[in-house]
Amino acid sequence: MPVETEDDAAQTPRPNYFRTSDLGAILAGVTSGAAGAYAYYSDMLRPLAHSFTIWIVLVVAVTAGAPRRRAAIRAVGALIAAVLAFYWGKALVYGIKYAGMPYQVDVATTVLWCALAVAGGLLAGFLLSAIGRTDTRGTVATAAVVGLLAADVVRQSGRSGIGVLLLATVVAIGFVGYRGIRSVRQGIQVAACAIPLGGLGFMVVSAPDIIEEVLIRLEH
Repeated sequence: MPVETEDDAAQTPRPNYFRTSDLGAILAGVTSGAAGAYAYYSDMLRPLAHSFTIWIVLVVAVTAGAPRRRAAIRAVGALIAAVLAFYWGKALVYGIKYAGMPYQVDVATTVLWCALAVAGGLLAGFLLSAIGRTDTRGTVATAAVVGLLAADVVRQSGRSGIGVLLLATVVAIGFVGYRGIRSVRQGIQVAACAIPLGGLGFMVVSAPDIIEEVLIRLEH
């Protein structure tokens, strides 16, 4: 099967903007969001619902190796689907667990996270599509994701159930390494770059919570 390049994407007309692989990315987003909604009400898995681990793995899965524009489309679609599935899934699970109790989806919060999904998806699509390449760009992209995962653990370190998140993070880093590392030398380079990039990653994973808190205070 021929591999699409960025030049091919620019020169070849596409009558159908969304293709099977793009729909697969959206389905992956729905699955991830539903998993997060279930984890939210699980005593053991709740730390995963408050972390970005699931979403980071989702973005890597749908963008790695794709042309940049296609990766951005997939990332945005997958993240929006994940946000909607998460919040609607929370309402569904709540209705099952607490039958008869009222529950209302917070539209403002959902819209905020959809907007963040668009911004994050565009950025991730253009940056993380290089994962899997052996050049500097591919190495740095892979290291950035590893640093982001490590930073998210630090951000959640004060919560209970950190062991579950640590385990999930180890699995996630293994997945990212499988997709992005092609040699021992590149693996060493990724590990070295991940340390300084972790500081930047901490600011990235903390930003949505800060924005949400600011908006809540403005409303009151």
